[in-house]
Amino acid sequence: PEAQARDSTACLPRLRFGLVVLVSLLLASCTREASDPDPTSPDPGYESFAVTDFALTDQNGEPADATILDGRYTVLDFFFTNCPIYCPAMSQVMLHVQRETEGSGVRFLSISVDGEHDTPEVIAAYAEELGADPDRWRFLTGDPEHVRSIAEGQLYLGITYDPTRPVTLGDGSSMDFIDHPTRLVLIGPDRRVLGTYSYARKDEVDLLIERIRRLHTP
Repeated sequence: PEAQARDSTACLPRLRFGLVVLVSLLLASCTREASDPDPTSPDPGYESFAVTDFALTDQNGEPADATILDGRYTVLDFFFTNCPIYCPAMSQVMLHVQRETEGSGVRFLSISVDGEHDTPEVIAAYAEELGADPDRWRFLTGDPEHVRSIAEGQLYLGITYDPTRPVTLGDGSSMDFIDHPTRLVLIGPDRRVLGTYSYARKDEVDLLIERIRRLHTP
């Protein structure tokens, strides 16, 4: 009996330790769930951001307005086909997100900030060369000032057209410098902005991909 009592007493520290570990794991799980934001809710600071309306033309020459955002999640960016700096890399990141979220139902929208050059035919060729999925990814173009009003007036993202800083293109010609947004914008099915992500930061791109997957997890 004394041996049995000693064995029972020896087990108590291990039982207590096991209970402590179990409680710690449960608390950690609850903390993660409590701190894990709802992927369908706007990030802090974006509660009032929304796309209200626009009138542009897609790569097929068809008119497009803000109703194309209704009822679906959309990743939006701004680009132009002659962009020598950010756009090639940003478009590749958009392509990466498209591939990583196959089957999610999320759509992609790229709006040109250089409508004078980027005709529907030009952006169609750009989309095809890029490998964009035409069923999920639309490219839009239109009047540059109207595009700026979308970026600045609805998304609070700046666009600057600066003719005093000409940019030399690959064919030797030049164009005005265009400073445009380089963040990927996640928009909800009610046109509200849910968050923005830097294309140049892998951690933010990974967060966007994970958020999209969570949005469409059964």
